[in-house]
Amino acid sequence: MDFEIFENLVKDALTNMFDYAALETHPLIDAGIKPPTEYKGSRSDYLKSVLLECINSLKPRDINFDFFSIEWRSYIILSQRYLENVSSPELAKKLLLGERQIRRSQKKAIRAVALVLWDRIHALQDTFANKTEANSFVINREVINLNQVVQSILDLFQNNFERESVVVDFDRSQDTLTVNSDRIILRQIIIRIFNLLLQETDCRHIQLSMEQPGEDVHLLLNLPGATFEMDQFLTFLYSEENQIHQWLNELNMRLEGMRSPQGFQLMVCFIGHEKKLILVVDDQEPALKLYERYLSKTNYKIYGLSKATKVLHKAIELNPALILLDIMMPKLDGWEILQSLRLNEKTKHIPIIVCSAWGEPELAKSLGANYFLRKPIVQKELLEILENVIEL
Repeated sequence: MDFEIFENLVKDALTNMFDYAALETHPLIDAGIKPPTEYKGSRSDYLKSVLLECINSLKPRDINFDFFSIEWRSYIILSQRYLENVSSPELAKKLLLGERQIRRSQKKAIRAVALVLWDRIHALQDTFANKTEANSFVINREVINLNQVVQSILDLFQNNFERESVVVDFDRSQDTLTVNSDRIILRQIIIRIFNLLLQETDCRHIQLSMEQPGEDVHLLLNLPGATFEMDQFLTFLYSEENQIHQWLNELNMRLEGMRSPQGFQLMVCFIGHEKKLILVVDDQEPALKLYERYLSKTNYKIYGLSKATKVLHKAIELNPALILLDIMMPKLDGWEILQSLRLNEKTKHIPIIVCSAWGEPELAKSLGANYFLRKPIVQKELLEILENVIEL
């Protein structure tokens, strides 16, 4: 599981720490906080005890208590917010902090708890590398009732909406629509959209509805009266330190914003037909984004990988329809990767297109590549080669 998903689960568990029903079936338990076999209490009691233990572990040991000191701030915020049930505005007044400061401090405190738990679960792993690896999360697909997911998130945000005077109308007429997705990641995507609407826009009315025009399923957020710039909103959403773009790509989803007669409309589209997966190997981030842009409106989706040493493992895991392989990379060059892919029984069948600024098409084909594509990449040429290599 990706650390950021884990962190959001920790935040949700802290918010519901004294809600027996919520903790009893909380996803954080399945993420690794399971009671030992000898534990006699309930799952919720165990999870609550672990959370309390983590909060107490953040008490400074060698510094005298000071309500306003930076060293004590995380512990004070956690204990006041989640044990004493002090609201964020009240806590901000107590600590003499502004709205943005208390939000940042709360996030830092929650992350501290998440890191304690993360280290506890992954004691034998290189946890920091896993946390920062952009492609480390694992998709667990299931058939999900979209209405139920949205309603659960609305319940979670009820106090936030009331505090910001935001009216939410949810049309539940399409209550049987289902999507094939990852429940946890889908929740994080929708939660971040709501959170960003509350924090960064002038949105005061949200009209939620769902529809199924053909194979696709649409979750629609109509925002009457909103005047913010939708392009800036989407740019901000994608530019945060998260993996929303990667999640959307992996889950075969699309996010669109458009102007409507009343204001704006935000659409989360669950694409009905499955796209062909292409593994793109390139150590340059701009190159990965270029491929994403070139293929964004096609029947292909890409999984970008910048670490050459992980290609074979990822190719076996994903079994992509095709691999786009750069040659000039540190530690392990493309020729070595090509050879390892062709020698492995589980990957030797995968078509490979070698991409390089060096004009060596014959060498590429002699070493096992299906095609050679010269850099800089031209979109038309790329699409033509993909059509020839992949049977759609």
